[in-house]
Amino acid sequence: MNLKQLWKETDDFVRSHETQIAEKYLHFLREVAKHYLSKGQRVFFRENRVVHYGEGGFGSLIVETEDDEQAMFGDYILEIRFTPKLEKEDLIGAIEITEASLSDIKYEIN
Repeated sequence: MNLKQLWKETDDFVRSHETQIAEKYLHFLREVAKHYLSKGQRVFFRENRVVHYGEGGFGSLIVETEDDEQAMFGDYILEIRFTPKLEKEDLIGAIEITEASLSDIKYEIN
């Protein structure tokens, strides 16, 4: 068995799928941001700066809204938090998202 070749095939497969998964999840986060921006809500994004998405998700959205996450999504989503009133400590490390800055919702694949 050629372990070097096996590793290359495995690494290529994982990297390819990681890119697809990240792109799908970021699309979801951007669509959620667009939805709330269109309603006049403030949206913030905190980029995942941890090495791997399994150790911090793909980043997280903070949305200033009275909506209930469970009612909106039918599930708990680690990367999205709704709050009726933003506090300064909520926004540490986060950037405000606007229609023009939706591309700032990103994840760097290492």
